[in-house]
Amino acid sequence: MEILNRIQALLREKGMTIAELERKANIGNGVIRRWNNSVPTADKLQRVAEVLGTTIDYLFNGENEADSKALFIGREASELTDEQREIITSMIRQMKAKNQN
Repeated sequence: MEILNRIQALLREKGMTIAELERKANIGNGVIRRWNNSVPTADKLQRVAEVLGTTIDYLFNGENEADSKALFIGREASELTDEQREIITSMIRQMKAKNQN
C-alpha cells in the first residue's frame, strides 16, 4: 500500500526508523509494517502524521505534498528561538529573490 511507501520516504527525510516512529506515535511494535496489507485506523494515522510533520491526507492520498512540507517546516520552526526563526525567514526571502532573477 502506498501509505507505507510515503511513511518510509518521510522517515528517510527525518533520519528515523519505523520502530522509532512507532514509539513516538505510541503505536505497537510492527503495526506500521502491517499497513502494507491493511488500512490503518484514523487515530493511528493521525499520530503518525503528527510525528512526521505531515497530514493524513498526504499519507493516505499522496496529495498536498508541498503543503505537507510547509507544515513540517512550520512545526519544526516552532521549536526554534525568535532569532533563529528570523534567520530562517531571511534565508527564505533570499532564496525566493534568487529564484525570481
